[in-house]
Amino acid sequence: MLFNQWLIDPFTGGSVKKQIKTELTVLLGIQYPIIGAPMFLVSYEALTIAVSEAGGLGMFPLPNYRSTADLEMALKTIRKATDRPIGVNIHLSGKFPWKEQFALCLDYGVTFFITSLGDPSLIITDVHKNGGLVFADVVSLKQGLRARERGVDGLVAVAAGAGGHGGTIPTLILVPYLKESTGLPVIAAGGISTGAQLAASLCLGACGAITGTRLLASVEAGISDAYKQAVIHTGPEGIVCTDRLTGNPASWIASSIEGTESGPEIGSRKWKDLWSAGQSVAQTNKIVAAGEIVQEMAQGCLEVLEATCRKTVEEFNQ
Repeated sequence: MLFNQWLIDPFTGGSVKKQIKTELTVLLGIQYPIIGAPMFLVSYEALTIAVSEAGGLGMFPLPNYRSTADLEMALKTIRKATDRPIGVNIHLSGKFPWKEQFALCLDYGVTFFITSLGDPSLIITDVHKNGGLVFADVVSLKQGLRARERGVDGLVAVAAGAGGHGGTIPTLILVPYLKESTGLPVIAAGGISTGAQLAASLCLGACGAITGTRLLASVEAGISDAYKQAVIHTGPEGIVCTDRLTGNPASWIASSIEGTESGPEIGSRKWKDLWSAGQSVAQTNKIVAAGEIVQEMAQGCLEVLEATCRKTVEEFNQ
């Protein structure tokens, strides 16, 4: 079934599974265009494995591992559990050492990287030599055009409502704006926690979507139960976006940063008490396994797309 620029196809085998085929799923060899957000102090081995095993792309950020030895242990654990693709978020701002860790990721077959806060051209040549892809986090057209000039393969549109660092432009506007203006594949990020929201992202022209806030309330998320409970009991009105903790606008559960005027030092355990989340806490109301979240999003997306096509055809034929 052709729907704009993606297909909904059955897999063959013992049981029938459905695939949501987009440019991203074809490039990465994954079943669904769903990426588990690489969240600081949240996304570790268990969450990465669970998302990839469920048909999405599991990711983690390099700053979660402070030594090369810790990172190698994590990569060994992941590779022992799954041979499916995984991705890594790499911070190139200079605040975190990354060169040795980056080389280790290449050695372990990581072929998808999202860059943040730095020059993506620093890694593009090496990633391309290994047959991989580099996408860049951007919050504006200016950043998107600069990333294109530096040779990225695609963009992550970090929109308003995203957890962690995000932009001020809504997903509904930023995704098509970037795609039409740069011609690059665009992944949507910000306010995407359900199948309907994933379907909307694809209708905007995104080749995939990142979900983070919904995965905070997963069994595998590497956070405290108190944090998870706060996520499922906070409404979108309880999320505040401020730059006072990191110097860049980021979204937090307001109650967790009340009275905090600046962020702790890098490496401080106090960061674990400052709880980041996006406005899609509105759609996050229970703690379940990450694989179930991915499957629910995929199934919900398929149902919305199929129902939309069916209704459109029926109305056209009337």
